[in-house]
Amino acid sequence: MSGKAGGRPAAAALLALVDRLDRARVAVAGDAVLDVFEYGVIARVSREAPVLILEHRDSSFVPGGAANTAANLAALEVATAIVGRIGDDDDGARLATILGGLGIDVRGLVRQRGYVTPTKTRILAGSPHTAKQQIVRMDRGRRGVPLTDAVRSRLLTAAGRARRAGAALVLADYGYGTVDPAWPRELPPGTGALMLDSRFALERFRGVSAATPNLEEVERAAGIDLDDDDEAGIADAARRMRGTLRAEALLVTRGSRGMTLVEGRGPAARIPVFGSDEIADVTGAGDTVIAVFTAARAAGGSWREAAELANVAGGLVVMKRGTATVSRDELRAALREGWDRA
Repeated sequence: MSGKAGGRPAAAALLALVDRLDRARVAVAGDAVLDVFEYGVIARVSREAPVLILEHRDSSFVPGGAANTAANLAALEVATAIVGRIGDDDDGARLATILGGLGIDVRGLVRQRGYVTPTKTRILAGSPHTAKQQIVRMDRGRRGVPLTDAVRSRLLTAAGRARRAGAALVLADYGYGTVDPAWPRELPPGTGALMLDSRFALERFRGVSAATPNLEEVERAAGIDLDDDDEAGIADAARRMRGTLRAEALLVTRGSRGMTLVEGRGPAARIPVFGSDEIADVTGAGDTVIAVFTAARAAGGSWREAAELANVAGGLVVMKRGTATVSRDELRAALREGWDRA
């Protein structure tokens, strides 16, 4: 039972939804990124410049951007495919290998000659027995590099194949140019939801099923400023943005203030943040939210149930360091232990 209509779902309904996630099929189309984490121990201050010298301890390579959304889906045991472009370079090959190792269908990854696979390298440092803190990030790969006609055609064909097969499809737009606002019109119809996560062009993607912008993205897209505590103003802006997108639902993520969901003609649902307010790292949290929101909807959940489950996942993932994912077991444990107290 999901509880009172339009109200907060019961824990049993969300647990049943978690149990069905492995029946969902989702494809992610968008900007695939490689996240690199370099860990070092502070050795001394350099004589050459007022900077720290670090002794390298470890390196880790994990999926980022659209690839992190796909990794989050795979962690939920969802049948997952990725559609995107990578460069004809070592970083692209490494990213494809990592994704394939997670059980993700990577046949939709297309190499484009002359394109540099976007890579975000974070340097983390600290003393030997303390948690390492990020001190600088270096990015590779330019935004706005146009797709070749051949690559664009191959990407749309791969995404269209997933749509026709009944999979939900996430458009993950991080500004690197893999997907664009014409995609919802050019894709074939499908029975699965068409979901949107767009950093810089939210208002231009008309005809999606739902989107998960953060509050800053809503403000930028609508050209307005919103106060964090203005519940009515945020709900009104979300309704207008939902109308602009011609979407069924819009889920606004608001950091420590939780989420706001608008759908249909009913009142906005205010969803308080789940879990501890001790945040370790927000890197990739938005990818987790869109992944769980989409998977839950694909598994038969209502928009409210999908939003609540995504909120739980978001609360869990920000307590992990680096680009992280959440498993079904973690969701189950959180619901059993903390739902009634939330």
